[in-house]
Amino acid sequence: MSLLVRKTPSEYKQAVWGAGLPGLRRAEMAWLLGLVLIVILILVEARSNDVKPHPYNASPVWGRQPVLGYFVFTPSLVDLLRAGTGLSEAEFQVVRQIAGEEVEQLRSLERESLVITQNLALTLGEKIAGIEALGYNQKVDAILQESAARLEGALDKAAYRRIVDWVESRWIVERYLHGNLAPAVAARTYRVFATRYDSGGSYTVALPDQCLKFANAGYHVCDDDGYRAGQGYSVFISYEKSTAATVMEAGPWNVDDNYWATTRDPQPRRMFTDLPLGIPEAQAAYFDGYNGGRDQYGRKVTAPFGIDLARQVSIDIGLEPGNNDWIDVSFLWTDGWGKKSSASTQAPGGTQAPVPTQEAVILYQTATPSPDGSIIHVVQPGHTLIGISTVYQIELSLLLSQNGLSLNSVIHPGDRLVIQPAQATATPTTGTPVTPVATPTARLTQTPRPTPSASPPPPTTSASTPDTQIEKPAQPDENTAWDPVLVFIAILSATGAALILAGTALNLRK
Repeated sequence: MSLLVRKTPSEYKQAVWGAGLPGLRRAEMAWLLGLVLIVILILVEARSNDVKPHPYNASPVWGRQPVLGYFVFTPSLVDLLRAGTGLSEAEFQVVRQIAGEEVEQLRSLERESLVITQNLALTLGEKIAGIEALGYNQKVDAILQESAARLEGALDKAAYRRIVDWVESRWIVERYLHGNLAPAVAARTYRVFATRYDSGGSYTVALPDQCLKFANAGYHVCDDDGYRAGQGYSVFISYEKSTAATVMEAGPWNVDDNYWATTRDPQPRRMFTDLPLGIPEAQAAYFDGYNGGRDQYGRKVTAPFGIDLARQVSIDIGLEPGNNDWIDVSFLWTDGWGKKSSASTQAPGGTQAPVPTQEAVILYQTATPSPDGSIIHVVQPGHTLIGISTVYQIELSLLLSQNGLSLNSVIHPGDRLVIQPAQATATPTTGTPVTPVATPTARLTQTPRPTPSASPPPPTTSASTPDTQIEKPAQPDENTAWDPVLVFIAILSATGAALILAGTALNLRK
């Protein structure tokens, strides 16, 4: 009967190292471990190439803003999407399916939140807290990231990059077209993004103003705000065809956002009074991140809806059910608002106070070339980078690069922007002056202005659209920071090489 002999830790370590794997000596074990680490290194490198995130994943839009459904299910945009991305029919159907599932998930989440937002027993503060406890915005983000990941896995790399590329470029155009709109005359008319709601068969629309709903239902709860019960407040709407309908519901998103009014109108704007006239809060939140991108309840706005249409109303204007699009809406009860001949209104105390004209138009007056050939534009209130690049007919990326700016930069009245640098041998310019161009007043975001870079990035390749020439934002330099994967690979390489050298040295010592 053999006896078990207990070894000390040092003796046990020596026994294991000395024995190694059956038939292997120290040198051979060092070689083997080195080779194993090299194999691991190769596998890690291959895996890192497969799962390396798309460079546009750092974008503030793709995977973070619900743009997929917006572009896929907007009839006026879907053909541009297909033409601009070059997707095959099979690829487009994959995109459409994923976009549809994303839209349905977002709608389901919104329906879930109605238990909180429509609870009359809760105060606004309690509703906001309830939305936060629901994790509404976190769930929205998870849905968007899941859709982006599914799309990246379903398409080949080239197709995925093309669609991300196009969406990023077109998004800039959409913000320019719909972030700041010029109001019309007579009954105030604005182009807003329309969707549908279940009206129970009624031929009605919904606007984000609960006072209209209450007044049309005969209630007097908003009499002090200038609403008259039983007035029959209606809108005239146009798309491919036109119709009129009465407002009988409140929504979408907000219920206190009468965006067609100023603070001095007969029915003053009750919330979000710093927004331009005619801009729904949901639209500003969606395109510009206004109010942190959230509605009055604290929900992340996932579509820029400014009006809800009953099914038959949508059909009658030519907007088929299942589609959302931009339509013209005239708010018939506003006819005559803000158009007093004296251009003033009676203020408290009997003094005359000017009526705010938020529908003012800003002129872009082009600058005259200096003797050295340079052209310097002095920014005026309401001017935007896209507007300046358009009126001077230069690439947006060129304007940004030669002024050390980016697409996120904020310009202020009085800033001097280089349109054309000084020429070495300048000659007097005798060309025909450019006619000033009118554009809607822009809402300037009050954020710190970035410091211009000493060496701005070169212009990137432009993506042409029917509306304007837009440049993609320059991508961040991937070499400006240590890549954790590369650091890990370097450590593995060094360790493997050291073990192989150790094995060689042990063989030489024999």
